[in-house]
Amino acid sequence: MGKEFDVIAMGELLIDFTMSGQSEQGNNLFEACPGGAPCNVLAMLSRLGYRTAFIGKVGEDYFGRMLGKTILETGISDEGLVYDRNVNTTLALVHTLPGGDRDFSFYRKPGADIMLTDKEVNRKLIDECRVFHFGSLSLTNEPSAAATKAAAAYAKNAGKLISFDPNLREPLWESEEQAKEAIWYGIGECDVLKIADNEIKWLTGKEDYDEGVHMIKERSDVKLVNVTLGNKGSLAYYMNQKNYGRPFLSDRTIDTTGAGDTFCACVIGFLLEHGLDGLKEADLERMLSFANAAASIVTTRKGAIRSMPDWEEISTLLENHGREQEKQKTPKSFDILLGSVDKVKAFVSDMGRIEGDVLLCVGKYVIDAKSIMGIFSLELSKPLRLEIEDWREEYAAVIEKYLRQ
Repeated sequence: MGKEFDVIAMGELLIDFTMSGQSEQGNNLFEACPGGAPCNVLAMLSRLGYRTAFIGKVGEDYFGRMLGKTILETGISDEGLVYDRNVNTTLALVHTLPGGDRDFSFYRKPGADIMLTDKEVNRKLIDECRVFHFGSLSLTNEPSAAATKAAAAYAKNAGKLISFDPNLREPLWESEEQAKEAIWYGIGECDVLKIADNEIKWLTGKEDYDEGVHMIKERSDVKLVNVTLGNKGSLAYYMNQKNYGRPFLSDRTIDTTGAGDTFCACVIGFLLEHGLDGLKEADLERMLSFANAAASIVTTRKGAIRSMPDWEEISTLLENHGREQEKQKTPKSFDILLGSVDKVKAFVSDMGRIEGDVLLCVGKYVIDAKSIMGIFSLELSKPLRLEIEDWREEYAAVIEKYLRQ
């Protein structure tokens, strides 16, 4: 029997007032944009054709009714949306900084989103989904914190795939300790984690992403960790694999609101199609490329929920970018000498840091330089020709110790 929904998300649904120029009198103008990370994720998934529903609470006020109408228009079911007659819809003022990053001011003491109770959670929606997604903002205050934990436990016991994005907003927490405890809780519950570069450093105290992810994996059973790096791309850690996804930079970036949520949604969409077991390097590369491309498009628009791209738009960007990359590739070759088994092992590990094809050539034989078994079929005492398909100057330090003197 098929599920009625692909993805259910639980958490905040609010109004993002984003800066939109100035009046003739020089006053800042703000645009009322529907937002909230969980619904941003659902909006992107809906654009990709997936069936989605939201669990959360808004005020029985103008903004709450506007948000309810918006998610329906976006293709998100409102069966789990509750209206509060006593507490107003949560508002956030988003100040855009140079470069597109943001500073948030929240009006949420209290806000309707944190007033959702366990009894108000529609468990039937969770029963009828494949993926349950949540973030940390519904964990900042009671009663929504208890409701979120109960819903996550219910989803986990029902065998749903659990996705978590900390989406840290420090001003909303009573203390750093409270925030870290809640985020570690979320990580402990999830199968798939999306975490930003600044968040993983803040949470683990590690400047090195590899070390930070290692700490996360030691403290949880998370299977896939995606680290978003802003305009520097993204990383995927799966089993013993680490993959890097290049960014799709645009000179039209005006607002990064929702970029991480868009990325998160595309990862969930990929997992809906391919599952979480037995993923290969090529799978992870496709996943990151698609997610990065979609996130790049969102940064060229104001708002989030109403700004999500569709399959065709993302595919067009990927195709155009691929053609540009082919034009810009600069192959380069070197004579190297490996000589020993230990050196081969180090060499294969280092070649994994180089993107694209890396080949070893000797006579009529051409071997994948990232395959240790293929290299052992060669005569290691003789010089080998190393060919790197897409050369970058940063690779010089990687191959220097293997060059034939």
